[in-house]
Amino acid sequence: MTKQGNSIDRYLEAFQSNPGEGVVVLAGKALEKLLLPPFPPSMPAILTDLTDEILPTLQTVLLSTYPETFELQTLAESTPGTLERKNLRLSELGQAGGIRAVYVPILGVDTSMEAFQEVIARLRAPDGCPWDREQTHDSLRKSLLEECYETLAALDAGNVTGMTEEFGDLLLQIVLHAQIANEAGEFRMTDILQGINRKIVRRHPHVFGDVQVDGVKNVLQNWEKLKAAEREANGEADHKGILDGVASEFPALAQAQEFQDRAARVGFDWPEVAPVLEKVMEELEEVRTAEDDAHRAKELGDLLFAVVNYVRWHKVDSETALREANQRFRSRFAHIEKRAREMGRDMNGMTLAEMDTLWDEAKRIERGAIP
Repeated sequence: MTKQGNSIDRYLEAFQSNPGEGVVVLAGKALEKLLLPPFPPSMPAILTDLTDEILPTLQTVLLSTYPETFELQTLAESTPGTLERKNLRLSELGQAGGIRAVYVPILGVDTSMEAFQEVIARLRAPDGCPWDREQTHDSLRKSLLEECYETLAALDAGNVTGMTEEFGDLLLQIVLHAQIANEAGEFRMTDILQGINRKIVRRHPHVFGDVQVDGVKNVLQNWEKLKAAEREANGEADHKGILDGVASEFPALAQAQEFQDRAARVGFDWPEVAPVLEKVMEELEEVRTAEDDAHRAKELGDLLFAVVNYVRWHKVDSETALREANQRFRSRFAHIEKRAREMGRDMNGMTLAEMDTLWDEAKRIERGAIP
């Protein structure tokens, strides 16, 4: 039991919390308009001055980070002027009454961005890992690219467990680069976070300001106007255009679709899909009538670009569509190889018709027509 009071010391004593080990103390109203807790889950927090009306909102905010079964400590009004401490699951917080303060224990010492940065800094310290200490921005370039593709593979497979792991591996690359830059006096993680925070807020005035937009198309058009204004403010308006922000290292299909998307945002696009398909057929005819290999190679590039535009019009990502087609080819061809081995046949001695039969068999298996 404890008498009501507003001092921080009273709450620390009531929850038996040691301030020397670190604790965040906030008035509950500080979370009213938030969607995520404003403190790391690797630190305990005390939320004070609570009312019954704020508890459902507080529960929603905490559920964004903590599981429903997470156990909190609360100070609830037992008799007028007296608060009683009791444990409560987070799932029960919104329906509870009389709670005036909540103690949120740590979720885990390894659950925050700050804790992970400390791990990476330790790896890079003089007595850390020799391999990590040797890494540079350049040496990690290949690893960053590999992790991006492995993350995409998990996304394409719909593998939630894989996504969790691969996003972690991708985060490792970002934090490593930030630590290397920090040691070299180039920039810090805080610069990265502040920069992207300010950019996203600046480019979403319809969320964080008073601008009104009508649908996704209007959002994208306004986005391009804001980026143009940024280029002008940075003195880049005369020599940097809408397409200059597309990385030259992009895979060709993704780059083509991004070029087309950005051009469309400022109105450089057909009003309907019919002429898009006509353009594909036109480019195909130009390939057929090309006068030599050099011209044919150029026209084939134009044909691919036109096909990507047709894909874009159907709201399909061309890179993903081709990657999935590659996987289907790989799977079907592997079936041909497997069946050839089972029949004791050498594929070099099989006819195209025989392999086509096995190819069609693989397609039927995909559709579930063959168990």
